[in-house]
Amino acid sequence: MCDAVAITLGVLSAGLGIGQSVAGAQAAQDQVNFANAQAQQGFAYQQMQASSARNFEQMKANQQEEMMRINRMLADNSYSDEISQLNLRLQQEQAASSQEQQKGAIAGLKARGEIAASGRLGNTVDNLVADVYRQQAQFDFATSQNLAFTGDQIQQQKRGVAAQRGSRIASQQAYIKQPVLDPMEPMYQKSPSMLPFILQGGSSILGGVSTGINTYGSLQKIRQGQPPPVPTPPPPPPKPSSS
Repeated sequence: MCDAVAITLGVLSAGLGIGQSVAGAQAAQDQVNFANAQAQQGFAYQQMQASSARNFEQMKANQQEEMMRINRMLADNSYSDEISQLNLRLQQEQAASSQEQQKGAIAGLKARGEIAASGRLGNTVDNLVADVYRQQAQFDFATSQNLAFTGDQIQQQKRGVAAQRGSRIASQQAYIKQPVLDPMEPMYQKSPSMLPFILQGGSSILGGVSTGINTYGSLQKIRQGQPPPVPTPPPPPPKPSSS
């Protein structure tokens, strides 16, 4: 009977200590798993943010590229229209100058015919005819010079139109995408060492054995009529390490 009681108390003491060691080991493992799950969740969220920022930068670059394309198309169309108008104006000026010269030639021919029809002879007639030629030449020169001035003016306007086209195109620059760095994966915690819990369990077993032996000895002395010794408590088990 005494043996059964001592063994039972020893087994209960050792079992309680072992149970505490197992529960402590499981709690430490659960704490590490929870911390790693939080780190993994935060890392996934940072990856999602980086991907979203990268897509946003690409969208802004695409929008600016489309804006540049439309702006260039409008600048080219405006340049083409203004150049066409200037060319048309030059053609009209050339046609008008040619008409004026033709009118002057007809007027000179008519004046020379009138001089010849007057029946005059001598130097006077020659001087009159020479004067008509001179006036016609001066008129042609003035008409040609005016046309040349108009042509130079139109060429300057063409250069101004080209400069406006270039300035309008340069007003829209390509968007430079901002760099988006990928997040660094966190350092996950390692599983806790089981050695402290194993030592704690071993200490519990030794404590259970000690309890059984002390109990058995105490019961034997009681049976023999001797007072039982004061039991010495077992040393406390070592604290488990969380690292």
